[in-house]
Amino acid sequence: MEFSTLNHNRHKVTEFDGRKLTIADVKAILSEAVLAPSAHNIQPWHFAIVVSDEKRYALSTAMHAKNAAQHEGAGATIVVYSDTDLTARVHDLVAIGDDFLPDEAKAMLLSRLPGMFEKFSDAELSDYLALNIGLVSQNIVLAAHDKGLKTNMILGFDKAKAKEVLAIESRFRPELIITMGYSDQEGTASYRLPVNDITDVI
Repeated sequence: MEFSTLNHNRHKVTEFDGRKLTIADVKAILSEAVLAPSAHNIQPWHFAIVVSDEKRYALSTAMHAKNAAQHEGAGATIVVYSDTDLTARVHDLVAIGDDFLPDEAKAMLLSRLPGMFEKFSDAELSDYLALNIGLVSQNIVLAAHDKGLKTNMILGFDKAKAKEVLAIESRFRPELIITMGYSDQEGTASYRLPVNDITDVI
Protein backbone atom coordinates (compact mmCIF):
# COMPACT_ATOMS: atom_id res chain seq x y z
CA MET A 1 0.00 0.00 0.00
CA GLU A 2 1.24 3.51 -0.77
CA PHE A 3 2.48 5.08 2.48
CA SER A 4 0.24 8.14 2.53
CA THR A 5 -2.84 5.96 2.03
CA LEU A 6 -1.64 3.50 4.65
CA ASN A 7 -0.96 6.27 7.14
CA HIS A 8 -4.28 8.04 6.61
CA ASN A 9 -6.35 4.85 6.80
CA ARG A 10 -4.84 3.29 9.92
CA HIS A 11 -7.10 3.87 12.91
CA LYS A 12 -7.54 2.26 16.30
CA VAL A 13 -9.92 -0.72 16.31
CA THR A 14 -10.86 -2.51 19.53
CA GLU A 15 -13.33 -5.19 18.37
CA PHE A 16 -12.16 -8.17 16.34
CA ASP A 17 -14.02 -11.08 14.79
CA GLY A 18 -12.03 -13.77 16.61
CA ARG A 19 -10.25 -15.29 13.59
CA LYS A 20 -6.80 -16.29 14.78
CA LEU A 21 -3.57 -15.37 13.04
CA THR A 22 -0.84 -17.96 12.68
CA ILE A 23 2.51 -17.48 14.38
CA ALA A 24 4.02 -17.22 10.89
CA ASP A 25 1.62 -14.36 10.08
CA VAL A 26 2.66 -12.45 13.18
CA LYS A 27 6.37 -13.10 12.65
CA ALA A 28 6.05 -11.79 9.10
CA ILE A 29 4.69 -8.53 10.55
CA LEU A 30 7.49 -8.38 13.10
CA SER A 31 10.06 -8.99 10.36
CA GLU A 32 8.86 -5.81 8.68
CA ALA A 33 8.57 -3.89 11.94
CA VAL A 34 12.13 -4.49 13.13
CA LEU A 35 13.44 -2.54 10.15
CA ALA A 36 12.62 0.50 12.29
CA PRO A 37 15.55 2.76 13.09
CA SER A 38 17.01 2.55 16.58
CA ALA A 39 19.60 4.57 18.46
CA HIS A 40 23.08 3.11 17.84
CA ASN A 41 21.25 0.32 15.95
CA ILE A 42 20.95 -1.37 19.33
CA GLN A 43 17.41 -2.65 18.61
CA PRO A 44 16.48 -2.91 22.32
CA TRP A 45 13.18 -4.68 21.77
CA HIS A 46 11.79 -8.13 22.44
CA PHE A 47 8.37 -9.58 21.64
CA ALA A 48 6.04 -12.17 23.09
CA ILE A 49 3.30 -13.57 20.85
CA VAL A 50 0.70 -14.76 23.34
CA VAL A 51 -1.04 -17.84 21.93
CA SER A 52 -1.55 -20.48 24.63
CA ASP A 53 -4.93 -20.44 26.38
CA GLU A 54 -3.15 -20.37 29.74
CA LYS A 55 -1.03 -17.33 28.93
CA ARG A 56 -3.87 -15.52 27.13
CA TYR A 57 -6.03 -15.83 30.24
CA ALA A 58 -3.16 -14.87 32.52
CA LEU A 59 -2.49 -11.74 30.48
CA SER A 60 -6.19 -10.82 30.67
CA THR A 61 -5.88 -10.68 34.45
CA ALA A 62 -3.26 -7.94 34.08
CA MET A 63 -5.58 -5.72 32.01
CA HIS A 64 -8.54 -3.49 32.65
CA ALA A 65 -11.80 -5.23 31.68
CA LYS A 66 -12.29 -3.31 28.42
CA ASN A 67 -8.77 -4.04 27.25
CA ALA A 68 -9.04 -7.68 28.31
CA ALA A 69 -12.14 -8.07 26.13
CA GLN A 70 -10.36 -6.86 23.00
CA HIS A 71 -7.36 -9.07 23.78
CA GLU A 72 -9.60 -12.11 24.10
CA GLY A 73 -11.24 -11.43 20.73
CA ALA A 74 -8.06 -10.48 18.88
CA GLY A 75 -6.51 -12.60 16.17
CA ALA A 76 -3.16 -12.14 17.90
CA THR A 77 -1.70 -10.29 20.84
CA ILE A 78 1.89 -9.09 20.96
CA VAL A 79 3.56 -7.84 24.12
CA VAL A 80 6.36 -5.43 23.25
CA TYR A 81 9.25 -5.43 25.72
CA SER A 82 12.31 -3.26 26.10
CA ASP A 83 15.67 -4.78 26.95
CA THR A 84 16.87 -3.10 30.13
CA ASP A 85 20.30 -4.76 29.97
CA LEU A 86 21.77 -2.80 27.10
CA THR A 87 25.27 -4.19 27.63
CA ALA A 88 23.89 -7.70 27.18
CA ARG A 89 22.06 -6.46 24.08
CA VAL A 90 25.37 -5.27 22.62
CA HIS A 91 26.87 -8.73 23.13
CA ASP A 92 23.76 -10.31 21.58
CA LEU A 93 24.07 -8.01 18.58
CA VAL A 94 27.70 -8.98 18.06
CA ALA A 95 27.06 -12.71 18.54
CA ILE A 96 23.99 -12.87 16.30
CA GLY A 97 25.65 -10.67 13.68
CA ASP A 98 28.89 -12.66 13.70
CA ASP A 99 28.49 -13.74 10.07
CA PHE A 100 28.00 -10.29 8.60
CA LEU A 101 29.44 -7.70 11.02
CA PRO A 102 33.04 -6.78 10.14
CA ASP A 103 35.54 -7.31 12.95
CA GLU A 104 36.12 -3.56 13.27
CA ALA A 105 32.39 -2.98 13.74
CA LYS A 106 32.24 -5.64 16.46
CA ALA A 107 35.24 -4.11 18.20
CA MET A 108 33.66 -0.64 18.07
CA LEU A 109 30.36 -1.91 19.51
CA LEU A 110 32.04 -3.76 22.35
CA SER A 111 34.48 -0.99 23.23
CA ARG A 112 32.19 2.03 22.96
CA LEU A 113 28.61 1.20 23.84
CA PRO A 114 28.75 -0.76 27.13
CA GLY A 115 30.66 2.03 28.86
CA MET A 116 28.18 4.61 27.62
CA PHE A 117 25.17 2.59 28.73
CA GLU A 118 26.63 1.95 32.18
CA LYS A 119 26.67 5.73 32.76
CA PHE A 120 22.95 6.10 32.05
CA SER A 121 20.82 7.22 34.96
CA ASP A 122 17.52 5.41 35.45
CA ALA A 123 15.75 8.33 33.76
CA GLU A 124 18.14 8.31 30.80
CA LEU A 125 17.69 4.57 30.36
CA SER A 126 13.91 4.87 30.50
CA ASP A 127 13.90 7.69 27.94
CA TYR A 128 16.27 5.79 25.64
CA LEU A 129 14.13 2.65 25.73
CA ALA A 130 10.85 4.54 25.31
CA LEU A 131 12.12 6.24 22.15
CA ASN A 132 13.15 2.97 20.55
CA ILE A 133 10.05 1.03 21.58
CA GLY A 134 7.86 3.77 20.12
CA LEU A 135 9.61 3.46 16.77
CA VAL A 136 9.21 -0.31 16.45
CA SER A 137 5.64 -0.27 17.77
CA GLN A 138 4.54 2.22 15.15
CA ASN A 139 6.08 -0.01 12.52
CA ILE A 140 4.15 -3.01 13.87
CA VAL A 141 0.76 -1.34 13.49
CA LEU A 142 1.60 0.02 10.05
CA ALA A 143 2.90 -3.36 8.84
CA ALA A 144 -0.22 -5.08 10.19
CA HIS A 145 -2.49 -2.53 8.52
CA ASP A 146 -0.66 -3.06 5.24
CA LYS A 147 -1.69 -6.73 5.47
CA GLY A 148 -5.35 -5.89 5.96
CA LEU A 149 -5.39 -6.19 9.75
CA LYS A 150 -6.74 -3.81 12.37
CA THR A 151 -4.77 -2.98 15.51
CA ASN A 152 -4.76 -1.21 18.82
CA MET A 153 -1.97 -0.26 21.22
CA ILE A 154 -2.73 -0.83 24.91
CA LEU A 155 -0.93 1.01 27.68
CA GLY A 156 -3.60 0.33 30.31
CA PHE A 157 -2.30 -2.81 31.96
CA ASP A 158 -0.43 -3.84 35.08
CA LYS A 159 3.12 -4.18 33.81
CA ALA A 160 4.43 -5.87 36.93
CA LYS A 161 1.69 -8.48 36.81
CA ALA A 162 2.12 -9.02 33.05
CA LYS A 163 5.83 -9.56 33.61
CA GLU A 164 5.07 -12.09 36.32
CA VAL A 165 2.42 -14.13 34.48
CA LEU A 166 4.22 -14.22 31.13
CA ALA A 167 7.53 -15.14 32.79
CA ILE A 168 9.80 -13.73 30.07
CA GLU A 169 13.47 -13.30 31.03
CA SER A 170 13.73 -10.68 33.79
CA ARG A 171 15.90 -8.25 31.81
CA PHE A 172 12.95 -7.61 29.48
CA ARG A 173 10.40 -5.01 30.62
CA PRO A 174 6.86 -5.02 29.18
CA GLU A 175 6.09 -1.64 27.63
CA LEU A 176 2.86 -2.02 25.69
CA ILE A 177 0.47 -4.56 24.23
CA ILE A 178 -0.66 -4.59 20.61
CA THR A 179 -3.86 -6.41 19.69
CA MET A 180 -4.51 -7.17 16.04
CA GLY A 181 -6.88 -9.09 13.88
CA TYR A 182 -9.70 -8.93 11.39
CA SER A 183 -12.64 -6.63 11.97
CA ASP A 184 -15.54 -5.03 10.13
CA GLN A 185 -14.78 -1.81 12.00
CA GLU A 186 -12.85 0.81 10.09
CA GLY A 187 -12.05 2.97 13.08
CA THR A 188 -12.39 6.73 13.21
CA ALA A 189 -9.78 9.32 12.41
CA SER A 190 -8.69 11.21 15.51
CA TYR A 191 -8.18 14.97 15.50
CA ARG A 192 -4.63 16.01 14.69
CA LEU A 193 -3.16 19.39 15.56
CA PRO A 194 -2.48 21.46 12.43
CA VAL A 195 1.18 21.37 11.44
CA ASN A 196 1.31 25.19 11.26
CA ASP A 197 0.32 25.36 14.92
CA ILE A 198 2.99 22.97 16.16
CA THR A 199 5.92 24.01 13.96
CA ASP A 200 8.35 26.89 14.26
CA VAL A 201 10.42 27.97 11.29
CA ILE A 202 13.51 29.60 12.79
